[in-house]
Amino acid sequence: MFRSVATIDKPEFVNLQPLDLNPLMSSCEIKVFYLGKNRNRSYISKDVALEMAKNLRGAPIVGYYKEEEEDFSDHGKRMIIDDEGIKFECKTIPYGFVSPDAKVWFKKFLETDDFGNEVEREYLMTTGYLWTGQFKECADVNTNGKPQSMELDEESLVGHWSADQNGEMEFFIVDDAIISKLCILGDDVPPCFEGASITDNQVSANFSLDEGFSKTLFSMMQDLKAVLEGGQKMEQSSVIENQDVEAAVAETSLDNINEAANTDFQKEVETSDVQKDNSTEFEKKEEVENEPKDDDKEEDGNNEEDKKKEYSLLKEERDALKAENDTLKANYSALEESVKQLTAFKEAIENEKKDELIAKFYMLSDEDKKDVIDNKVNYSYEEIESKLAVICFKKKINFDKEDENDTYEKAATTFNLNEDVEVPEWIAAVRRNRKKNLK
Repeated sequence: MFRSVATIDKPEFVNLQPLDLNPLMSSCEIKVFYLGKNRNRSYISKDVALEMAKNLRGAPIVGYYKEEEEDFSDHGKRMIIDDEGIKFECKTIPYGFVSPDAKVWFKKFLETDDFGNEVEREYLMTTGYLWTGQFKECADVNTNGKPQSMELDEESLVGHWSADQNGEMEFFIVDDAIISKLCILGDDVPPCFEGASITDNQVSANFSLDEGFSKTLFSMMQDLKAVLEGGQKMEQSSVIENQDVEAAVAETSLDNINEAANTDFQKEVETSDVQKDNSTEFEKKEEVENEPKDDDKEEDGNNEEDKKKEYSLLKEERDALKAENDTLKANYSALEESVKQLTAFKEAIENEKKDELIAKFYMLSDEDKKDVIDNKVNYSYEEIESKLAVICFKKKINFDKEDENDTYEKAATTFNLNEDVEVPEWIAAVRRNRKKNLK
């Protein structure tokens, strides 16, 4: 029988980088569900959603794809009745997963309900991966997006029925649940939560670059701090929040670096001077007490030689540390400048997009848009769009009428009826008929 026993040697780990991933999969963004009542007569509060979010990472993304329809279907569950009794079969297969380190957040969206009313809904969102290289049907999910419906683990589902405030319709209030799957649906299959979907990165694309850069900056700051504190490298948390990054950057600012470097250098010099003074006092004390013998002189000579070597090594170590510190300070300065340039570039791009968005709402007066214009830097692109859309809705602006007027104005053409100017054929025919009638 084959046996394999691990040896006592330490394992040799491969130094993988965060972006060392399988190239046959693609990242995606998922709107899981929204808070409050939904059309399957259930209700999920934000407190319950926060608890459910803790178990969302690692959940599989499944689907039931029908080749004959060239699209995904529903949850793929069917009941089979045969001579053995009744059993249920699930035809969905895994197409991806929510990554173990995925970001999970809440985001508000303006949507239209089944009655044509505009409503604001707050969704629980996350990111995941689809095996687009293995399953070609996944490519359409990322490119065009697909509806999505979550499945809850029946054994962990806890809740109770309760009537609404009018006492007419009952809703199932979810008190606790574990999301077992996220199911891709076909375009003709309406999800329970109308806007729930799986798409490419849209909302998360706005912060993924900043997050990666912040993590890199945080790592470099920690390494720099470790060198200045004596080579003791600090442990880095597997999850780094923005406030940790800001704290690390603030703690290792350029002024603090210079102060720490000068302090360390001064300590080394003082240590060397103390050792030198102690050595001098020791020699004077020996001379006062007695005249050393030949053997003592030889031993003292050896000690003096060892002290010189030790001092020389200490000086070399100090010089090396100072050179390393100078290099780190230069790298930090370059990195700090890069951060400023990237931040300025990003803000300029965002402001340009926001200005274009505000200009599209030309039907609103400057007074209507004053709050948005004054707080353009503080509001996100989506918040600006949402606020202006709400203002238009409250003012009952008829967009269809605006579009018709625009179309008419663009289609309108001015013609000169002078004969020396080239005119359309139908106008020339009118002229010819007019001349005949005059004759």
